[in-house]
Amino acid sequence: MFDLKKNEIKFIYNGNKLEDMEAYAYVLTLHKHKINELDVAKNDMTPTQVLELASKLNKRVIDLFDEKSTYFKANIQGEDMDETDLLTVLIKDKSTLKTPILISANGASVLEYPRDTIKVDMVFNEINGKDS
Repeated sequence: MFDLKKNEIKFIYNGNKLEDMEAYAYVLTLHKHKINELDVAKNDMTPTQVLELASKLNKRVIDLFDEKSTYFKANIQGEDMDETDLLTVLIKDKSTLKTPILISANGASVLEYPRDTIKVDMVFNEINGKDS
């Protein structure tokens, strides 16, 4: 799912979150890249995909949670849960996944602000320019 070509971007976002939609609009302006989007509000992720995402981001499963989400604060924060239970929560309650996430062949990152895609595009252009 995350094996990408040089100019390909996988963009994971939650279409129910306004900031994610704004970031998605910025991503669509990256004309030099092929964009593969995944709206987690409309599409389910498997446990394997979530684990692969955590690996790609160099994070633990618990680090994939949006600590600002109401569900996280009420049910997960401060609790001692095993990875299987955490995976189940991320898959069932999609609002708990920290998004948006931008993945390329060069790496992956969770975007803190919608405009962060502009910085990412500049980095991609520098990398692609050096490879030419």
